[in-house]
Amino acid sequence: MDKLMNRSWVMKIIALLLAFMLYLSVNLDDGASSSNKILNRSSSANTGVETLTDVPVQVSYNEKNRIVRGVPDTVIMTLEGPKNILAQTKLQKDYQAYIDLDNLSLGQHRVKVQYRNISDNLNVVVKPDIVNVTIEERDSKQFSVEASYDKNKVKNGYEAGEATVSPRAVTVTGASSQLDQVAYVKAIIDLDNASKTVTKQATVVALDKNLNKLNVTVQPETVNVTIPVRNISKKVPIDVIQEGTPGDGVNITKLEPKTDTVKIIGPSDSLEKIDKIDNIPVDVTGITKSKDIKVNVPVPDGIDSVSPKQITVHVEVDKQGDEKDAEETDASAAETKSFKNLPVSLTGQSSKYTYEMLSPTSVDADVKGPKSDLDKLTKSGISLSANVGNLSAGEHTVPIIINSPDSVTSTLSTKQAKVRVTAKKQSGTNDEQTDKETSGSTSDKETKPDTGTGSGTNPGTGNSGDSGDSGDSADSADSADKPHEETDTPEDNTDTPTDSTETGDDSSNQSDENSTPVDGQTDNTSGN
Repeated sequence: MDKLMNRSWVMKIIALLLAFMLYLSVNLDDGASSSNKILNRSSSANTGVETLTDVPVQVSYNEKNRIVRGVPDTVIMTLEGPKNILAQTKLQKDYQAYIDLDNLSLGQHRVKVQYRNISDNLNVVVKPDIVNVTIEERDSKQFSVEASYDKNKVKNGYEAGEATVSPRAVTVTGASSQLDQVAYVKAIIDLDNASKTVTKQATVVALDKNLNKLNVTVQPETVNVTIPVRNISKKVPIDVIQEGTPGDGVNITKLEPKTDTVKIIGPSDSLEKIDKIDNIPVDVTGITKSKDIKVNVPVPDGIDSVSPKQITVHVEVDKQGDEKDAEETDASAAETKSFKNLPVSLTGQSSKYTYEMLSPTSVDADVKGPKSDLDKLTKSGISLSANVGNLSAGEHTVPIIINSPDSVTSTLSTKQAKVRVTAKKQSGTNDEQTDKETSGSTSDKETKPDTGTGSGTNPGTGNSGDSGDSGDSADSADSADKPHEETDTPEDNTDTPTDSTETGDDSSNQSDENSTPVDGQTDNTSGN
């Protein structure tokens, strides 16, 4: 046997046999793997895949002394395995993705995103699975807070002042490198067409020099911001000029505005440049009789608005002798027609009040004029109104205004109406209180209209016998102007000069407007 083993050809045969056995062993293993694959395919019906999105990443580190940057807020986890285990894992929702930085030093690191509370029977793939993080020392600094707002966002005719911030300073905490980038700490406010002082809570943000928001912590997170918003206005005198040519044989002897000043509203720099509104044209084309004419007030360049928008101008004419005689002859030939039980309507009503006509319920009117015009005139051609636009709560006496054709004059059986004004129940505001106080003082100082009859602009008759196509508007303006001129007198004694700039909050401006727009009352009457 030993002799056989010592022969070389015997060893070669044994080596060949061993190689053959090794070959068979490898092929048998491959066959077993193929069998397992086949088995796995047959069991794939019991396996599944679940993708979990937006899985929060928990970070473990010394939060008191360190700041970590570069950690994603969430990751995506894909789970593969038996369906029953997948369903249980998804239902319990106790799986977690986390990064452990407790034992890492300051600086930059590449760390693996790990997971826990997931069965070992599941294959887990995390994206991203490796992240770059930076660990820095935590630091804190104090910064002053600046209110950020667009002054141009206020309502036209108003101006935003300097903001007040409370508390004035905040503490910003973050990595030292981030704190070095802080260029601004702002509380952002939107004025949103404001017309009164704005007080809001605003979130504080830290920004770099390029106005990019920095990922730092601010304490307190919000501050109180107050921004004064004031109405900018100024009273200026006005002047009118004649425009157009009157009728044949008629000379214009007087152009007299019933309003001496108007209020202009706009930016303060524009107000400073304007001391007067002059050369307001009054069109007298074809006019043959003395009358009141309503004229639009132009808005100067750079100014937002003018109040009132219209004024009433009394135009006085002088006729030649022949025309005067003819007019007197026509007047002597006039007849009179009576209208009974004419209703009185209320104009200029405010949504803040309810109105009740106490007396009279109706009024009689005697209308005088040419017979041909009187024959055509019916009740529908005559209307009576009482302007309540400037009244506060309480009982008031207001003049009754008649609207009738220009060719006739009218006399009313009752020239005044008694009206009760009641405030509606609602939450009170400074504007409403100011409005009541102003209107109250106006109603106390109303004067009774002239009780005479005839052609002119007598509120008692309510008609302008000599007026043209604006006669009814003239009556309304005259009756509205008289009580209001007395109301404005106390203001003129206490106000700054008419060329000075007036500032105030929204409520003070509203009060001023209530005491000024005489022609606004005329507008309401004319509309009727």
